[in-house]
Amino acid sequence: MTAPGRYDYCGLFLRGASQEAAIELTARATGATRDGCLLRVGTIEIEVRRNDNRTHDGADFPTWPIKIDIESGNAPSHQVIDTVSKILTQAWQAGHDAVAACDYEDELPDLGGYPRYRD
Repeated sequence: MTAPGRYDYCGLFLRGASQEAAIELTARATGATRDGCLLRVGTIEIEVRRNDNRTHDGADFPTWPIKIDIESGNAPSHQVIDTVSKILTQAWQAGHDAVAACDYEDELPDLGGYPRYRD
């Protein structure tokens, strides 16, 4: 068994869009094929769902209403970074709040978005 890699997973949290709007935004941003709430970009699998840990006030990004789980499959790191970057950028351009939580935030635009929402 191999240890998980730096680029294997990313959790992206989104506020300001419904689940359906988040799915459409993700599909447009990445050119992904869609099967319900599951999207694919090559071997990268993306699931857009309601966040089980959401709260009414959503003060902290881990409690925002939408969570996008991104698993790399065996995609190269540059493709994973590009895919997550496109989703973040599209969300921000649409006026939504978005933050990526992963081991490679430092390689994403605006450090994955975290600095935008720090007090």
